[in-house]
Formats: sequence, C-alpha cells, structure tokens
Amino acid sequence: MESINSYFSELEQMVRAISRPDLERVLSLLENVYHNGHRVFIMGNGGSAATASHFALDLAKNTIMAGAPRLKAISLTDNVPLITAWSNDTAYEHIFAEQLANMIEPGDVVIGISTSGNSSNVINALLLARQYRATTIALLGARGGKIKKMVDAYVLAPGQNIEQEEDAHLILTHVITRHMREVVRSYAEVPTPADGIRTTARVAP
Repeated sequence: MESINSYFSELEQMVRAISRPDLERVLSLLENVYHNGHRVFIMGNGGSAATASHFALDLAKNTIMAGAPRLKAISLTDNVPLITAWSNDTAYEHIFAEQLANMIEPGDVVIGISTSGNSSNVINALLLARQYRATTIALLGARGGKIKKMVDAYVLAPGQNIEQEEDAHLILTHVITRHMREVVRSYAEVPTPADGIRTTARVAP
C-alpha cells in the first residue's frame, strides 16, 4: 500500500502544480476557435493516441447544447487504414501531417499530446498547421521537449513518470471539456437579435 499511497500523493501534488495561466491561455484559444466556427484536430501516440480519441469524443459530444452550434472536434488517431497506408507508403512520421493536409484551414486548432514533447509525427503535423495559419496547442510532459518551443500554447504535466503525466493529460481534457460546455451553454443562452441573425463569432462572457 505504501507505493499506492505515494502514487496518489504525487498525483495530487502534480495536479496542484499545473500552471493555471498556461491552462487559461489554452482555454482562450479554444473559445476563439468555437466562436469563429473552426475545427479542432487532436493527435498523439500510444497512450496519448487513446487520450486524443477520448478528448475528441468529449469535445464533440459532451458540449452539445440546444440552440448553439456544435464544437467541431476530430481525432487524427482513429482512421487505422489511413494511418497504416501513410506509414507503409511513406513513413510513420507523416501519419498526422498527411491527414491534416486534406482538411486543415486557417483558423483551425491543432492539438498535439506528447509526454516526451519530441514525437516526430506530432511535430510534423504542428509544422504543417503553422504553414496553414492554424493555431497550435500541446499537452506535454514535465519537460515539454521540442514541441514546447513551437506551439502557440501548451500545458505541462509536471509528473515524476509517464503514467502520472498521462493521468494529468486526461484530467486536463476533462477540465477543458467542462469549460467548453459552459462556453457553448453561454452561446445558447444569448437571446437571438430582432433581425433573427446571430453570428457564431463573439466574445465569450
């Protein structure tokens, strides 16, 4: 039980140490992408791939509110035939960038999840996103790696091991989803103008 209690204690300390200003920056960028009707693309490898799928599910489904536009979230980890095709025909480093090339538009958001911060396929996709004037966000491990220096916003998971970093990433995705649900709710509760025309783009309360 000592190792279990130690893990829980370290996890609690790590969550408390997550930078709130960094998280607020990420939330602000996601608010903007929603209010302007753009899309969110999410990616990662291994455990981070599972988190990317979970995150996209939560953003796309658990933020739905009657009377408000839906948040458009897409995981780049879910199309196994396409991933294996690009990996086989070119290289694994291109599996996310090549998917993005078909869909990315200026104003979209691309989120990379990486405990090392050095995943080459995530880096390539983030570089492509920047070329298309998309916003880049990352959920990273304690050190941040190369990705920390190349994105518009990031949150570090200051854990002592990869398991704790992955725990923190899933917690962060739930925090972000709950926040975005309130953003969508606030949109739905704004009265429709007399002319019946209401644009998606607006400043969040």
